[in-house]
Amino acid sequence: RILSSYAKIVNEVLEKYVPRAVDENWLKDLFGEAEYRYELDALNKSIFEPFWDLADRGGKRWRPALMLMIYEAFGGDPREIAPLSVIPEVIHNGTLAVDDVEDGSEYRRGKPCIHRIYGEDIAINMGNTMYYLPLTVLRKLNLKPEKRLRILEEYVETMLKLSFGQAMDIAWHRGLVESVDEKQYLQMTLFKTGALAGFAAKLAAIIAEVPEEKARLAQRFAELIAVAFQIQDDVLNVVGDEAKYGKEIGGDITEGKRTLMVIHALRNLPPRDARRLREILDMRTDDRKLVGEAIELMKKAGSIEYAKQVSRSLAEKALENLKELIPEEERRRKLESLANFLITREY
Repeated sequence: RILSSYAKIVNEVLEKYVPRAVDENWLKDLFGEAEYRYELDALNKSIFEPFWDLADRGGKRWRPALMLMIYEAFGGDPREIAPLSVIPEVIHNGTLAVDDVEDGSEYRRGKPCIHRIYGEDIAINMGNTMYYLPLTVLRKLNLKPEKRLRILEEYVETMLKLSFGQAMDIAWHRGLVESVDEKQYLQMTLFKTGALAGFAAKLAAIIAEVPEEKARLAQRFAELIAVAFQIQDDVLNVVGDEAKYGKEIGGDITEGKRTLMVIHALRNLPPRDARRLREILDMRTDDRKLVGEAIELMKKAGSIEYAKQVSRSLAEKALENLKELIPEEERRRKLESLANFLITREY
């Protein structure tokens, strides 16, 4: 419920900056007069239609909501910075389209992935477009040049972290690295999932002109919540309710992902069981019996409970950061509610 009012604000501006279909005037505004002639149909069918197919499926919009809530907690009106909230949200949707191709995923938000409907070429190009398109918001806003520069610097660092995090994840599930430990997993997740949430928080801090120490606390709060969120997502992937979750249960096992639960299980199972778990992961199988066997091995090692515990512990650390950032209880209540929702959700 707490997300819905902020999601409404985000959805309103989203359509303004990423239209459902572009026309000649929109392109002129972006690039100027065509040197020859723009071809609108191709752009709409290969970029904007697939983007909105994904965006209309829902999604929690929690990254832009987090940004608006942090700005509000700093004493601002969230509607003042609503246009900037499209930046983390649009980038996030772009990464989903590309990640799903790279992971060979079947479903996203309860429907076939974008590449399964439109093709891999369209999904990748649409996703890549969404890494850059939302930055055009900066041209429309009356920001001081130094603020704009800071946002762009943070953006470049964020995009590098996203790519580096994804590189680690891919290398691990392709078996390019012999073994991975818990700290390496947390660093990967901090890059892959935490960076964009941290960027959203940093955007709010830059616009609110808070001291650097507060900006860093806001960023750290968002990053920790995002890592806790991702671990909860990994848990739901093996023990969630598929109807609520919107993705195939056990999909991470089929992809051979090295989640926190897998890392914990490989370290704590008897050698024979650990070998068997590794064997199933390396098969990249969608056989329900084998996927179920892998889940049972993780349960046997206590890995699912362990992951839930780590997620809770990270959320507690995040809330400690939040208390330091926003000492007044009333002003941080919404952020606390959001944090609690993200780590106890079932979808």
